[in-house]
Amino acid sequence: MLPRCPECGLSYFPEQGYYVGAMIINYIITTACVVTIFLLSLLVRDFTTLSTNSKILLWMGFAITLSLLLVRHSYSFWLGLDFWVKPRQPEPSSKESF
Repeated sequence: MLPRCPECGLSYFPEQGYYVGAMIINYIITTACVVTIFLLSLLVRDFTTLSTNSKILLWMGFAITLSLLLVRHSYSFWLGLDFWVKPRQPEPSSKESF
């Protein structure tokens, strides 16, 4: 991830721990999707002969993959939400000050 926006120069990392909210959003969306799909899968007859441990490993793999796929989207959503609530101005760079 770039440290600053190439267009306006706004910092993507305004403070330490800034993206904790994005991680929480990612966790909530991933958990909601996995639980919803799991509950819907209980309505369908089980056609597999996999053991319970294998099914748990498949669900864990699905959850990890989904979480990794949603990281960029949750970071972007968090940046947009934060900028909407508390707009910031880019800091002047050393190149612009003469």
